[in-house]
Amino acid sequence: MRTSRDHARQTPAEQGVAIVGAGCRLPGADTPAQFWEVLRTGRDTITEVPDDRFDIDRWFSPEMGKPHTIRSRSGGFLDRIDQFDARFFGILPNEAEQMDPQQRMLLEVTWQALEDAGRTAPELAGSNTGVYVNMCNSGYWDVLRAAGRHDLHAAMGGEAGGMAAGRIAYHLDVRGPTMALESTCATALLAVHVAGRALRSGEIDLAIVGGANLLLSPDPYFALSEAELLSPTGRCRFGDRDADGYVRSEGAVVLVLKRQEDADADGDRTYATIIGTAVRGDGRSGGSLTSPGVSSQEVLLRTAYEDAGVSPADVDFVEAHGPGTPAGDPVELSALATVLGEERDPARPCLVGSAKSNVGHLEGAGGAVGLLKAALALYHRELPETLHVRTPLAVFDEPGGPLRLARERTPLTPIGRPALAGVSAFGLSGGHAHTVLSEAPLAARATPRRAEAPAYLLPLSAKDPTALRTLAAATAELLSAPGGPSAADVCHTAGTRRTHHERRVAVVGRTRAELADELIAVAGGRGARPAPVHAPRVVFVFPGQGSQWPGMGRELLRTDPVFAARLAECDRAVCDEAGFSVLAALESGRTLSTMDEVQPVLWAVQVALAASWRGRGVEPGLLIGHSMGEVAAAVTAGALTVAEGAAVICRRSGLLARRRTPGAMWAVQLGEEPAARAIGAHADRVCVGVVNSPHATVLSGDPGALAAVVAPLRATGVHCRQVQVDYASHAPQVAGLCPDIERTLAGLRPREGGVPLHSTVRNRVVGGAELDGRYWADNLRLPVRFADAVGAVLADPRPVLFVEISPHPILHAAIEDGIEAAGAAAATVTGSLEREGPEAATMLRALATAYEAGCDPDWARLTEGAFVPLPGYPWQGERFWVDDGAGAWTSPVIALPHRHVPAGERYDEQADRPRRDPGTPEECAEDLLRRTAALLGIDTGEVDLDVPLTQLGVNSLFAVKLAYRLRSDLDITISVRELLQAPSIAELAELVHDRLPGAVDADQAS
Repeated sequence: MRTSRDHARQTPAEQGVAIVGAGCRLPGADTPAQFWEVLRTGRDTITEVPDDRFDIDRWFSPEMGKPHTIRSRSGGFLDRIDQFDARFFGILPNEAEQMDPQQRMLLEVTWQALEDAGRTAPELAGSNTGVYVNMCNSGYWDVLRAAGRHDLHAAMGGEAGGMAAGRIAYHLDVRGPTMALESTCATALLAVHVAGRALRSGEIDLAIVGGANLLLSPDPYFALSEAELLSPTGRCRFGDRDADGYVRSEGAVVLVLKRQEDADADGDRTYATIIGTAVRGDGRSGGSLTSPGVSSQEVLLRTAYEDAGVSPADVDFVEAHGPGTPAGDPVELSALATVLGEERDPARPCLVGSAKSNVGHLEGAGGAVGLLKAALALYHRELPETLHVRTPLAVFDEPGGPLRLARERTPLTPIGRPALAGVSAFGLSGGHAHTVLSEAPLAARATPRRAEAPAYLLPLSAKDPTALRTLAAATAELLSAPGGPSAADVCHTAGTRRTHHERRVAVVGRTRAELADELIAVAGGRGARPAPVHAPRVVFVFPGQGSQWPGMGRELLRTDPVFAARLAECDRAVCDEAGFSVLAALESGRTLSTMDEVQPVLWAVQVALAASWRGRGVEPGLLIGHSMGEVAAAVTAGALTVAEGAAVICRRSGLLARRRTPGAMWAVQLGEEPAARAIGAHADRVCVGVVNSPHATVLSGDPGALAAVVAPLRATGVHCRQVQVDYASHAPQVAGLCPDIERTLAGLRPREGGVPLHSTVRNRVVGGAELDGRYWADNLRLPVRFADAVGAVLADPRPVLFVEISPHPILHAAIEDGIEAAGAAAATVTGSLEREGPEAATMLRALATAYEAGCDPDWARLTEGAFVPLPGYPWQGERFWVDDGAGAWTSPVIALPHRHVPAGERYDEQADRPRRDPGTPEECAEDLLRRTAALLGIDTGEVDLDVPLTQLGVNSLFAVKLAYRLRSDLDITISVRELLQAPSIAELAELVHDRLPGAVDADQAS
């Protein structure tokens, strides 16, 4: 918990609880932005009860008080309540269909709210985050019971009200308090009160608060209609003299709360600040259990504003409970007029409204709807109108009265202080809650301007390829919209404030328009990898001479502080050793010609590029150097200091520049053995100096002899290219320099590095202490076994990313050749810069490749910008519903159109019983495969016999079921522990076979 600043100098808002994120699914609105549009435009989203809930014609009656009938044909309803993205949450199909759809909806809306708050899964895991949610009784448990679903999955999914909070906490791995609260229609604001107290006391650091309501059964309608609580005209008409009851509605709202000072420090966007809360009960003040009491509501209001530290006379508007009931509304308004009217300026009456006139009443979640509306109104500085009012109640028309009904859109004009609002929720049980909001502090709204970058990197990810394309299209639309957020802010938010899933794409552009164009191409199917990615091993590859070009590194010197700092360090070391400036050579833009200048400059650029990659959060697990590139690799490993690396490269290249033996090198498109055969009789003057890949080598030696070797190769169509050097590295021609190299580097004291280095001289991973003067002589004289180094990496089947650390890629093709020869589908190659290309953008494109391969750069160090809202995750819903429970009901419940159930998805005890008991281990494995697939609700093709049951998602509950079926069908006993601990299904099948009565082994069967 951060240390608070001096509270005496803070405003109530600065001491309060910030609403930093919101998610919703409401009638006519799937996001807070859509909900605000409903409110702002004065839309009414109430409809008639849809056919897929129940037959309203069967139960409707306009007669007042008639038992077993429904008085209202209207309500606020959601579409696709049977849809759920179970794969996103890692929930198996058979478990998903037994979850109350409210639980499923709360999972998705919670994720939406957390994305809106800019909270990521890694930062939430293990955090001190509390979950305070509730859901009403939807009737889905009755559907499960009617279908004969009585196991623990069904009970957790349909009956246990606290499981919604538990599922959210489990999925996010948050460790704060996890609870469901209940106070009828005051439930949601009760949760806000409890969560706010926990935040303000320091008990937790973040809170997830909300609730859900679905209307699957007509049964609650009967009681509410008989009590004349429902509106026969089908609208909540709060504040109207002819109000006749409320309209039931479905939906979910989840809010993310955080201490305001923490939100300001973290650069969060704050919708509004909760500065006070209170919860009370009616007791007997209303005369009966369900009748509201004016005196208790007055106490509630005074308590809330005292907690907030503000005068009720300063409140600008109140989002009333306001369901439109003839009994409840006058009581609520009387208490508001009394408390908010004291010492109020008659020229500034308090505006009052109710979102229930737009979307109906979500009952237990209704307070969250009101709180969201009030927060949005403060954020947008505008109060929407309240609908369906023809004749306002008298309290609103009193001359100089303290209250006015918000019958039109009203701007919240600044008056020298933050705007204030109250939100009320009153439960049928007598529980009441009031929340006081303030406009967010100015610091929370500040968006500092930043200098434009030369290019931007925008990452997007999802758990499904269709979702990724949809997200790309939505983000392109955001970037194309006039007046939208800046490219810097979008990229910063996408990098630092979004969870990075396993299906990824990243695009680079200089402007919003360029980024949008790239994303449109992605939405059309370009760029996304065909399979999910996992974090790869990262191998930095440092090539030898040949990648240099005039002016290389100049743009990065201006735009990359890490690159510039490391290059400056190398510049000082080279200047001390060789007496010239690397920086001056680069800035001049001239062609580097002599050996003793080319190699030190190229070495310095490689060392700086490696630092740049690491500064962007891409850390190598292995280094491979090629010829002179091993010097930069050794410095990057930490085996040599920068000064020592400069000594090696400068002193050795100086000796090369003064050599007397002529030489040449040719790159040929031949493997090592064919190249050696081609040398033939010239083996005394020519050798295979470099083995780059299974099909590429470099011949080194005497110029005349090399010409004689190359000529017949070119005549037969072998691709040959002369390397632009006038000496013969990795050949006998340089052997005479080796004693001088050892002598000049005799004082070198290498040490063990922090990153392993695979030597292309020794053809193994070497210790840092081995990199003495003798080693650097061998590095010049002995062959470069680069292909073997790459092959050793690829022998491990895990994903790997090769990053070529050079100003231009010259080993990319050789690595790709090695990957193809090894059949390594999980290997990726990228460069760093390209000759004469825009360096910042090229480096970002290389980083995009790394991200798409599964690397997670340090986005906070990579991007600068402010947090801005981005499109939410596009759910890929599939239908999950227990259809076989609908027909067994004495009262009609939701009966959605029956779906086709694929073979193997559902286990049926009779139909799926094997025609004969398995006899061999192979038959046991096939039987287990079928049983496992049916148990989990997946296709048999998704079951791998070589993995344990736990890896497929089998937990103790599923294991209990499987153990029972094995016992009842095959008359064998396998414990739950044995099922969960078996290394693989195949080995478990052997155990099953061994315990079968009269088991037959494979040899006997044949």
